[in-house]
Amino acid sequence: MTCPFLRETQVKSCSSASIRKLIPLAQAGGKDEKCSSAAHTTCSVYRNELTGPETGGPCPFLRESLMQYCAAAPVTRFVPYSESLLSRCGTDSFRYCDLYLSMAHPDLSREEVDGLPLPGWLSYSANHMWLEVTEDGICHAGIDAFLARVLGKIERLSYVWEKGRHCPTAVLTAAGQDFEATFPNPMLLTNCNLYLRANPSRLISEPYTAAWLFEGMPLPETRNHLRSGVAARQWMEREQRRINEFLQQPADGSQPCAADGGQFAEGLAAHVPPERLRALFHEFFSPFASEKSQL
Repeated sequence: MTCPFLRETQVKSCSSASIRKLIPLAQAGGKDEKCSSAAHTTCSVYRNELTGPETGGPCPFLRESLMQYCAAAPVTRFVPYSESLLSRCGTDSFRYCDLYLSMAHPDLSREEVDGLPLPGWLSYSANHMWLEVTEDGICHAGIDAFLARVLGKIERLSYVWEKGRHCPTAVLTAAGQDFEATFPNPMLLTNCNLYLRANPSRLISEPYTAAWLFEGMPLPETRNHLRSGVAARQWMEREQRRINEFLQQPADGSQPCAADGGQFAEGLAAHVPPERLRALFHEFFSPFASEKSQL
């Protein structure tokens, strides 16, 4: 599937000009256009490059090629059709493009569990990471809204690996502490969302779309032990209860961070003592997170 904003056009250009200017054929043929007729012999570039007798008809330096461009971009940038496989526009990955998200306003069909978004088309790991594998065989992964709510505000983000066969890992800094967000199954990592390093706050506001963390190719084991659909909803309900129970048994005399039966406080990481916070992350967000929620 390709992006609905992807367009194709034939363009003209001069192979001898010092600056290559691409002109769509739809815009060519104006009064000042000489390249397609014998009038090209009056062009200074042609005369400077001429090494033989003058020719009639189109200019010998005129080139035509097929290009692609994004109709949603404020500035049109032509990409040779031969390089289209290098972009995400021609695959299902276009759904994670900022321009697509801002222009298309797709219906994300978000389902909620106790006020937290839980998109039904994704699969979830026990440590609150999500995975999507498209029909094109490309996968994306990131943190879910549960983990995003616990963090509340991310001060800094870095990646442990950017390419290769790994359990992809990002280091998130919140409340002055570093935490590893690790997708628990290996994948062939091909790309990381490096834009998040400049604006990590998007991980909190858009965890399922523009704030994806990892892109790659799935391996046979990439989808092991993940849950989706009804199983994911039931698991998230159990996780909500489990974290409330965890928070209502505070250590060292600190105050609970959840109301009785209510949702835990947003930005929980800033309100829990460091030792208690470490225990919480080990219990819920470690790649070896407890599987109590499955019981």
